[in-house]
Amino acid sequence: MKRHKLFMDPVYDEFILIERNSPLEKALSSRFLQRLRYVKQLGPCYMVYPGAEHTRFQHSLGVMWLVKKAVNYLRMKDFHIDPDTELILSLTALLHDVGHSPYSHALEGHILNSNHEEMTLFALKLMVEEGSIEEELASGVASIMKKKHPLPFTYQLISSQLDCDRLDYLRRDAFYTGVSFGKIDVNRILISALIENGELVWSFKGFNALEAYVMSRYEMYWAVYFHKVNLSAQVLLQKIVKRIKFLISDGSEVPCDPTLKKVLKDGDEENFFRLTDGNITASIYSLTNASDSILSDLCNRFVRRRLFRTVEVKPAEVLELAERVKEKGYDPSYYFEIVEPSKVAYTYYSPSPTDVIKVKTERGTEELSKVAPTDAIKALSREVTKVYAVLPEEVLE
Repeated sequence: MKRHKLFMDPVYDEFILIERNSPLEKALSSRFLQRLRYVKQLGPCYMVYPGAEHTRFQHSLGVMWLVKKAVNYLRMKDFHIDPDTELILSLTALLHDVGHSPYSHALEGHILNSNHEEMTLFALKLMVEEGSIEEELASGVASIMKKKHPLPFTYQLISSQLDCDRLDYLRRDAFYTGVSFGKIDVNRILISALIENGELVWSFKGFNALEAYVMSRYEMYWAVYFHKVNLSAQVLLQKIVKRIKFLISDGSEVPCDPTLKKVLKDGDEENFFRLTDGNITASIYSLTNASDSILSDLCNRFVRRRLFRTVEVKPAEVLELAERVKEKGYDPSYYFEIVEPSKVAYTYYSPSPTDVIKVKTERGTEELSKVAPTDAIKALSREVTKVYAVLPEEVLE
């Protein structure tokens, strides 16, 4: 009998199993995966929802577990997925987020000018060098991440409009924030998976669960990911990092975490993987007494939760607000930001021609909203354009 490591997951109320002495356990034990224990899944969203303290490590395990379930369900329907493909799929699911910045999407592209997908591919090279993954397996993982694998369903299971990544983070984020929107029927959706011409499609038998998924996704974005306070906290973090980076490049002495300083100063990609939320948080606390008044003020605002206000504005009002910030004695570079939720990392369902949820019916295969008996999904998939200004509350008084 094979021996396994067991990870109790409260989200699914079951054990996640990883076979001992397997490539999965080897990758899991790497410093790259273990680092994700100290990177919050939702960044500073705990300032809105105190329970949102879950990590990228938990999410990565969850995505891997859902991929394994999907493969098992597909095999039950006589779809052939060989063990090598399953292993590469499972490794990709486990490793897909290793390139995330501290505080996740909040600081993506702000510490280094790279997105987490690019940094994940770089991490794969380091893992090969350190012996955490075999080169052949890393190559297979990279092919799925780049969406170049010869079997499209492999990357569609991990990165598409309906994938195991989204299924896990919606369910997990709902669980830890305490909201009810994201409590989707993951098993009913996964058992509806089919493969047609190498692509992932979904049986119409699971339509109700698919429709609920799209609705939940929309509600989670506006209630959690686009929450005004969450957006404000993200902007404040970004401004703090921007100011630290400016002062370092200007030759000023900044008493922050030495690894953070090195990465910001030199663009050091290898040391990036030694940064966690802890490095950022400790730096912010130590910089509340910084000699630079802007940096000190920004850090104190974050520590004391005196966040900026997020207000919806019309495009014509942006310049006027920026001027008001200046008149109040604040530098708009650090005390003003325009955020358009439709352009940030999280997006709700959009039936674009290249990436859609395909549903198999008796008539053939069609995009999800076209087989829906009502216009509910069509309405939800329309882009909601909002423009937010993020600025000190005192400017608005």
